[in-house]
Amino acid sequence: MKLALGVVALCLVGLGCQRDRAAGGGTLGHERSDCRPDKTCDPGLLCLSNLCVRPPPADCQAVADQIASMELGNYAEPEDRAPIVAKYKAACEAAMVSKEEGQCLDKATNKWSAGQCVPRMFPELASSSTGDCATIAAKTKAMMEKQAGYLNDPKMKTWFDRTMAVMQESCEQDQWPDLLKKCMLASDGTTAMTQNCNQQMPPELQQKMQARLTKAMQELQRP
Repeated sequence: MKLALGVVALCLVGLGCQRDRAAGGGTLGHERSDCRPDKTCDPGLLCLSNLCVRPPPADCQAVADQIASMELGNYAEPEDRAPIVAKYKAACEAAMVSKEEGQCLDKATNKWSAGQCVPRMFPELASSSTGDCATIAAKTKAMMEKQAGYLNDPKMKTWFDRTMAVMQESCEQDQWPDLLKKCMLASDGTTAMTQNCNQQMPPELQQKMQARLTKAMQELQRP
């Protein structure tokens, strides 16, 4: 009887420890707590053996120096550079950027590609959904059709339709920032609004879209 009670007690202790680690010791997904059922953890943490742990950290000073150079160039005055470096160092530490992510950042050549390495460091570049892209393309197409008389030309109409398709592809596949998509959805087609939306598009993203358009034009020109 005593043995049976001892076994029950051990089982209860074991269950209690598991419950403490999953709930009492922290919400699922938090550092040193159990992973969530889908084996995910909070941003910056890894799920190893069903435990959320912090991976080896990146050198946040090096990360900050590199991103500051992307933003300001290599010849900015020290007094202009210092606050930008401090900002990105703090962001790197807050995001718990890992050594592996730091290696990705080391290869990045611009802020847009850096954002693909560690999206949580660049909330202004966040893209939460591609669901709005078709609506954006359709709205842009409708506004331009009202203004473009040259669309009566079959060749120009073909190119215009392909351009709109390329816009949607870029929006979906290049992950347009939410701020840009919101601006495009709210646009009334005026010059001022168009310029405002253009300012929301990172230069690197503009380059990628231009490359898509160039490729599309080359394909249409083939016999």
